[in-house]
Amino acid sequence: MKPALTLAETTTSNGVPLSLVEHDGEYSLHSDGVQLESSFAHNAATQLGLLSAQPFRGARQPRLLLSGLGLGYTLAALRGALLQKKAIFQVAEPIACLPAWHREHLPGLHQGQLDDPRVVIRREGLADALQKAREEFQAMLLDADACIPEAGVATREGIPHSSFLHRAHSSLKEGGLLAICCQAGPGSFERKLRQAGFDVSHELVAASHKGKQKQRSTIWLARKGAYQERRPSRRTEKKKFNS
Repeated sequence: MKPALTLAETTTSNGVPLSLVEHDGEYSLHSDGVQLESSFAHNAATQLGLLSAQPFRGARQPRLLLSGLGLGYTLAALRGALLQKKAIFQVAEPIACLPAWHREHLPGLHQGQLDDPRVVIRREGLADALQKAREEFQAMLLDADACIPEAGVATREGIPHSSFLHRAHSSLKEGGLLAICCQAGPGSFERKLRQAGFDVSHELVAASHKGKQKQRSTIWLARKGAYQERRPSRRTEKKKFNS
């Protein structure tokens, strides 16, 4: 068996360790001995991106906020599903060296992803991003199962706080979507989402894209009202008709 190789290590501003590990051609992120995400089992992260993108394929300028870069699978799924040139994928990434890890150690994982002009990576946490935003985003994505819990966002067990859910609701446009991958208790977490003003559904997806896929992940899809695609003005319609 090939040994695991630690490619890079850092410590977050809160003193939490994070390391990038390679083993037999697969990559993974670890913190305090716990594997957060891996290239071997990334289906949940991919599905989080695909499910979040689906309602906005017809949007002219979709703006989406992601909590953390991770190994980049959620961002890659969004980019592949939403091809609009004016789309914006804003990543709230508080760990300064993580984009550099992608460029240095993971260039073949999502080739050219960080060079996509639609991708905006800001060195901030999700809580900081929400303080600046009000009815700004069509979608907000949080993979709580695959990231270090952030103060003001989730508990140590990765369960989002009610206060965060209310702030997220205020930061979304009408018809916006809050998508969360987490192992919260179905009844209690659905009540928290509804109390924050969302209509709620959830999807069970395979955690891994390989193997027997016995382990499942829950993706919560919380909608703020109904999304209505912006229609062209009468002037635009008349111009098209005359031409």
